[in-house]
This record gives sequence, structure tokens and C-alpha cells, in this order.
Amino acid sequence: MRKMVQMLVALMMLVLSTQVAFANIDKATVVEGSDLNAVHRMAAAVPLYTQVKGAPTLNEVSQTLYAASAVAHNVVVLSYDMVAQNIMNDTHVNIKTLDRRQSVKVFKENVAKYADAYVVTTVANNSRTIFFFDVYKAGTNELMYTYEIAENGGDKDDVGTYLTMTQQFYKNFERSAQDQIRQREKAARDAEKKAAKEAAKTAAK
Repeated sequence: MRKMVQMLVALMMLVLSTQVAFANIDKATVVEGSDLNAVHRMAAAVPLYTQVKGAPTLNEVSQTLYAASAVAHNVVVLSYDMVAQNIMNDTHVNIKTLDRRQSVKVFKENVAKYADAYVVTTVANNSRTIFFFDVYKAGTNELMYTYEIAENGGDKDDVGTYLTMTQQFYKNFERSAQDQIRQREKAARDAEKKAAKEAAKTAAK
């Protein structure tokens, strides 16, 4: 019986260690002073991406950024194609035909009409695929939030992996926004308690 328990414990530790070994490594950072809960609509900028052999195309990566947003509950995501079409309708400028520098300039000048923030995704896919998501406030272009996630050694460099990693970005963005709400509520409660104590001290004098 003891041997069986020991074997079960050993098996559980092996499973847990395997899960840790194959877990994606990620890191989220909220820029001080940024209000993530003010972001109700987010636009996806064209990704910074160079395709390597066997990896998804730039168009597939761009489509994945939008498809992955289905996991978001509190933020509406606009694809790059949607923003480009809106800009075309309003300014008669097709940013898809411009060189990268000009298209980025026009995108930034107009995106605040359609979204509260925009996300620039950078994909490094050499020996290991790493996604960098940088969220900027539309209109001012101030950095609000960053998220970095690396694929584990067992992942394929394909659309499925890219989709999963991008879904983690949207989930973590909303999780960080909820954390801000909890922090504000705690600060408000602490301020009320402090005020009540000060009032009690004053009344006792």
C-alpha cells in the first residue's frame, strides 16, 4: 500500500513538472498611470512580422490577432482591415498601399476616431517564437500596457500556436484591467477607514 502511494505521488510530481516545463513563459506590465478600464474598443495595428520558412504568413498572423479576440469579454477588437477600411471611407486614403512609415503615420493620426487604444504586435520567430504586445492610447500614442509570451519547446510554429498565444494576451489584458478595479476599490476602502479613524479621534478630543 505504501509503495502504491509513493508511486502515485511520484507520478503526480512528474505530471506537474512536465506541465511546468511546457508552460508558456509570459510577463505583463501595466504602465503607471494608465487606465486599462477606459479601453472599450481596441484596434489591431499591422503586425511587425517577418515570415520564416513553414511559419504563417503576415496575413494569417493579422487574421489571428482578430480571431483570438473572441476570448475577450469587455473589449471590442477592430481588425487592421476594419480600421483600414474606416480610414479609406473617411479620408479616401488606402493605408494598405502606402509604405510602412506612411501607413503607420496615417493609422496613428486616425485610429482615435474608432478605438480607445491600439495594439502593436511584434513576432520574433527565430529559434523560438516570442510575441510582444504593446498597447498604446489612441490619439496620444502613450504606452499603456505590454505583454510578452514565449512558446514552449514543444509548440509548432503554426496558426494554432499563434492563436493560443494571442488569446493569452487578451485574457491577461482584461485580467490586468480587473486587477486595477480591485486595487482602486481597496484604496477607497482604506481611505474610508482612515477617514473614520481620524473622525473618531477628533470626536474623542
